[in-house]
Amino acid sequence: MKVCCDIFCAVIDNLGDAGVCWRLARQLAAEHGWRVRLWIDDPAPIGRMAPDQTVVEVRRWAGDFGGIAAADIVIEAFACELPPAYVAAMRARPRPP
Repeated sequence: MKVCCDIFCAVIDNLGDAGVCWRLARQLAAEHGWRVRLWIDDPAPIGRMAPDQTVVEVRRWAGDFGGIAAADIVIEAFACELPPAYVAAMRARPRPP
């Protein structure tokens, strides 16, 4: 079974944070075979950096997270704050991340 990793990224400063999160997500997927979801509040920079990528699932970080299963590993990049519904999903796992 593949390890699932969620990376949360808020684009704040000249898109550098988006680039760092993208490179981390890509590396975890490519080198470790993980299933990676990159939750980002502004996915447009990823579309420009890697328009044809299929390795990482890039998701818009907006709205309610109800019904989203928490990953095995969760990374809050650059001290962004996780959505409360996602934190609740983490707590509900048999083995919280």
